[in-house]
Amino acid sequence: MIKLQYWYKTRITFSENVYRHHFLLRCAPSVFDFQKIIEEKCVISPNGTVTVGRDSFGNLIYDGYIGDFHNYFEFEATGIVQQSYYCIKEELNPLYLYPSKYTQPMNNIQKLLDSVKLPPEKSTLEKVVLLSAELRKFLIYESGVTSIQTTAEDALEIGKGVCQDFAHSLIALCRKNGIPARYISGFMLGEGFTHAWIEYYENGVWYGFDPTHNRCIETGYIKIANGRDYSDCALDKGVFSGLAQQKLEVFLKVQEIQQ
Repeated sequence: MIKLQYWYKTRITFSENVYRHHFLLRCAPSVFDFQKIIEEKCVISPNGTVTVGRDSFGNLIYDGYIGDFHNYFEFEATGIVQQSYYCIKEELNPLYLYPSKYTQPMNNIQKLLDSVKLPPEKSTLEKVVLLSAELRKFLIYESGVTSIQTTAEDALEIGKGVCQDFAHSLIALCRKNGIPARYISGFMLGEGFTHAWIEYYENGVWYGFDPTHNRCIETGYIKIANGRDYSDCALDKGVFSGLAQQKLEVFLKVQEIQQ
């Protein structure tokens, strides 16, 4: 068992006043087999109307509206979670066996698959490890090259990407080989930005795997949301009225609390 403390803050500054601002946030962790919530707080400003609920994938959401004029939007999520080994017992939703918006297996995915042979006697974990290792021959980490709209196929065409692209690509490879896989948004130990990884399914259990760092996940990753791909797991979405440029600032820190 370990305890992790997190601080997550996002601030959007608008060049002009905006209004009629609708937003949807996934910024706080939920309870899972491996993850227990000790403390949790989310502060949103300016003040508006906020409803806390769940989306169709069971993710915790803050659904809100600010009608008045404002030139910034800020939310801060803080808390403490307690974790054991990363695994989640759950009945399989067949949805995670099929391609989704960002994970369509087209030419570049097939080219990668043709380069690796998965012996049928291998375990699911061994197959995921082999696919991840092969993926790293086709995709290298580099920020600023792709965007949140980039698909797995596009990232492999470019040959560069970030954690979202690694997750989408490995999910596409897994599903093409009959391995159920889903996209995860969350936090990991350290300072910087939010992170994305995958869960793969074997014998009634979801396990975590981080293709960006090419490793199995045991502890140290705080799960926020799961879904078919990024479109189901975006941590913040919003629309507003007004003509304004936006400046985004993000702060994230996760540290282990020594027992």
